[in-house]
Amino acid sequence: MLQRQVTVACSGLIALSLSACGAGLPADPYVGTIDPAAFDTPFGGPTKAPWDNKLFPCMAPRRGYAPLGGTAGLEGVSWYYLGGLTTTQLDISNSLDPTRAFPPSIYEVSGCRDGERGQEARAFDARTDNYLRTVQYPIVAQGLYPAQAGGSGEPTSFASYRPFHAVMEAKLSDNAASRTGCNDLKSERTLLEWAGWSRETKDFPAGQTDVEIRFRSRDELRSGKARYRDVPMASVAAVLMSTPTAMESCPFGVGSQARYPKFPGDPQATFQFPSQHWFRGLLGGYLDGGELPTTTDPLVCGNIARLATDRTCGMDMPCDTAKGEVCSAGRCQAPIPVCPTLNDVYVPVEEVPLPSAANAGNPLLATTVTLKDPTDMTKTRTADVLTVFAQKPGQPGTSPVCRVRFYRKANVDCGRREPDGIAPRPLCTAQEIEASAGAMVTTDAMGKPLPNYFVHCLFLQNKPVQG
Repeated sequence: MLQRQVTVACSGLIALSLSACGAGLPADPYVGTIDPAAFDTPFGGPTKAPWDNKLFPCMAPRRGYAPLGGTAGLEGVSWYYLGGLTTTQLDISNSLDPTRAFPPSIYEVSGCRDGERGQEARAFDARTDNYLRTVQYPIVAQGLYPAQAGGSGEPTSFASYRPFHAVMEAKLSDNAASRTGCNDLKSERTLLEWAGWSRETKDFPAGQTDVEIRFRSRDELRSGKARYRDVPMASVAAVLMSTPTAMESCPFGVGSQARYPKFPGDPQATFQFPSQHWFRGLLGGYLDGGELPTTTDPLVCGNIARLATDRTCGMDMPCDTAKGEVCSAGRCQAPIPVCPTLNDVYVPVEEVPLPSAANAGNPLLATTVTLKDPTDMTKTRTADVLTVFAQKPGQPGTSPVCRVRFYRKANVDCGRREPDGIAPRPLCTAQEIEASAGAMVTTDAMGKPLPNYFVHCLFLQNKPVQG
């Protein structure tokens, strides 16, 4: 047998596939959760410099502003800041990798039935249950089949961890689905073997059987035809606060008024636990940023990273500008083939200093600022750093990849200000900021153009799921 390397008796005959039998497929055991002790702080790990998390293990979002519907004005939004993003992290198809490795991948499995194998479906009980039995959690690739799916790691460093995963769709056959409970599958190894994978050859010599996996080719990944998801791993025990106010959303403080979720995604709760997936057979958590919108527009992708082509260039040998190519060091440089779309976020230089060598990789580390009354310097207040998004977060097509834009709030006045009595700030849309004379800061102190700075702005997509 290619699927399990054993033979079993079915109705007096010798079968070469477990799916030919009437018995259910053997389920992976539940063996525990991933230890997040080594996770970097932004992902629910221990507190350590340069991140400050006095509320650990509560993870607090930040306050920001986004466009108010189709009219001028802003409304408040909450978002999670997960640090700066490098060109390697934004090269979601892994085109810059000279080893031609596949990008981190995640399997979305469909076709399971409610309840575990041999058990009736039952409602989720937060006192006794570790995971739901009504939906199959995604399975993170660990690198067992590198010819088609890239392995994923744990977030031990926010600067190198890759949060965006290529999606591989996996569907149980009708025969297997009738005998498979949700979350019977808990590891990539079992998923692959149910699909006919051989441990010896690391391939599918007899074709796929109980599971049909839609692997994405390298060309599909690089042409924008594949799906990607924003699924950074987090501790399953992390508390995702819905507001930055500890008393409202963190349940561990004295006198806390936090409302516990009765089930995953409970809309009446003031905090949530991370969504869950399986990684190496263990239960892991992740922040659900939803689908990652992508583009093949060379103007967008060229602003993120470029690839050196094999063509030389010069005055008499121009590059293909129609494809976004530029000439650099005598060689044509082409934009990476596919990249995330961008959401611009505007921050005032009076509150967020221009990045230097020390903070270029984490430009929005500070969460609050002390504001002083311009007429009475003894009057101060602490406020969240003013952040204004160009697109309303949480809407379809809104990207969690934010390009940081700097401006002088002293040069912005749209007629709307904060209601605070001490140092109220202008509440202007991205378009109004851009239109304000002398507001945008595009060069450093030496007059050199600012490079692009990208950060991870995650807006939770948690949806109510009651078992």
